Amino acid sequence: MSRKELEFTLDYILNKADAGEFEVIAKACQRRGRDIKAFESLGGEGPGAMAKRMAGELQNSVGATMESVRGTVRGFVEDIVRKNAPEITQAQLAALLDEYAPPAGAGRKEADSSLPSEALLGMVTSFVEYSRGAMPPSSQRELWESNPRWQDEYWAAFPAEVKALVKAYIEGKIDSDTFGAAVLSILGL
Repeated sequence: MSRKELEFTLDYILNKADAGEFEVIAKACQRRGRDIKAFESLGGEGPGAMAKRMAGELQNSVGATMESVRGTVRGFVEDIVRKNAPEITQAQLAALLDEYAPPAGAGRKEADSSLPSEALLGMVTSFVEYSRGAMPPSSQRELWESNPRWQDEYWAAFPAEVKALVKAYIEGKIDSDTFGAAVLSILGL
């Protein structure tokens, strides 16, 4: 709280609050006093500090997981390229990897469409559910009725690295956890 905010608060309490408001303020102060004592017994960390610490720990953990996923995706793309183009040079491979599975800090690549990442994620989910036979018939009917070419249009909207992941997942080459984490990473979600 800034000094100005503190002065405003004190002025309100001392000069402007009516009896009812003062009663509420007094009860809030008593409760806050009890909370402070309780938190001191837990090491002095209040809810705000605890939330901040836990958010930092979670962010570090997620960052490490995303680095692992990026490495897995890059390795997967490298394997695909090496199997399908064994004559490729190391420089060409590095350029392809940077294009289709950029390293951390390279910035999020936009998909070939102007669709938001959340929309692309929904499209990927529908495409995979249908392809694996897990989509409910009512959802299938809705998609086919709204657009008979939905599969082609969805596929065309996917970034190349998402296409590679979808293909690998549908073919059973990667598990659902790896697939989901990699797609979220690529889409920047």
